[in-house]
Amino acid sequence: MNSVESTCSLLREHFPGDVEILQLRDLTTWQTGGPAVSATVTSSVMLADLLGLTAREGIPWFILGQGSNILASDEGCREVVIRLSGSMALTAWHRFESGWNLVIGGGVHLPSLSGAACSRGASGLEFAIGIPGTVGGAVFMNAGAYGNSVADSLKSVTVLDYRGSANTIVGEECCFGYRFSRFQKERTVITGVELSLGIDDPAVLRSEGKRILELRRKKFPLQYPNAGSVFRKPDEGIAPGKLIEDAGLKGRTVGGARVSRKHANFIINTGKATSEDIMELIDIVRESVLACSGMLLKEEIRYLGRRD
Repeated sequence: MNSVESTCSLLREHFPGDVEILQLRDLTTWQTGGPAVSATVTSSVMLADLLGLTAREGIPWFILGQGSNILASDEGCREVVIRLSGSMALTAWHRFESGWNLVIGGGVHLPSLSGAACSRGASGLEFAIGIPGTVGGAVFMNAGAYGNSVADSLKSVTVLDYRGSANTIVGEECCFGYRFSRFQKERTVITGVELSLGIDDPAVLRSEGKRILELRRKKFPLQYPNAGSVFRKPDEGIAPGKLIEDAGLKGRTVGGARVSRKHANFIINTGKATSEDIMELIDIVRESVLACSGMLLKEEIRYLGRRD
C-alpha cells in the first residue's frame, strides 16, 4: 500500500465518507497533477479534529480552494488536501444605515460572493468579479485587481491553528502587502472573514461588474486552462508580462504548455500539458527574462507536491 492509500485508510477510520483519493488535475485550474488524499471538512470542529490527527500522525496538509494559483506535481502529493465546505462555505449579510457587514466562511466562492454583493447593492468587491478562488485563498494572497484588493474592505480574519485553537486577527494585524499576508508564513487555516462594504445602486454595481468581466475576457486567455498570473510584479514596478514579451517569449511552448500570445504572464494548458511541461517553461521564462533585462521574476503561484 503506497503512502496515499495508507493515509487515506487512516483518515477514513476517523472521517468516513469525507475522505477520498482524487486526481489533482480535477481540482486545479491548470488541470494537471496526480493523486492526493482529499478531505472535505464541513465545520470548524471537524477541521480541529482533522488538524489534531494529522499533527499526531505527522501527516502534512494543504488547504485547497478552487485550485487557482496552484501547480500540482504530476506525481501527486503527500499532503492531505483539505477543502472547506458546509458551515465554512456560508455567508451572513447584515445591512446597516452606513453600509454592509459580511461574515463569510473561508470556503466561499469569491466570484459568486462578488456577484451577490453587486446584486444586493454592497459595494467594494466589484474588482473580484471573475477572480477564481475562495475567500480564504483571496485573503491568504491578498488578491486584487484594477487598483483594489481584499485588504481594502477587511475587518478581521478568524484562523484555526494545528492545535485546533481559534484566533481572530484584525485587519491591520494581517500585514497585507502586494500579494502577501502574514498567513503565508503561518501554519493556520483561514476559516472565516469579516468584511465591511459600502452601499450603492445594484444596477450601477452590476454594470461595473459586467465591465470588469469584459475587460478580463479581452485581456486574459480564459478559454484555456491556466492558473492566473504566473509571476509577481518586480519591485521596479515593470509588469511581468511586458518583461516576458520583450524577451521574445510569447507563444513559447514546452510540450502542451504555452506562454499565452494574449497575455505573456499567463502560461496556458493547450490540452495535454503536464505539470513538468509548465515547470520547465516557468524556468525558461525566468532565466530568459533575467538574461534580457537583469530582473529576476518570482512566482506568484504556489507549488503542491515535489518541486526539484
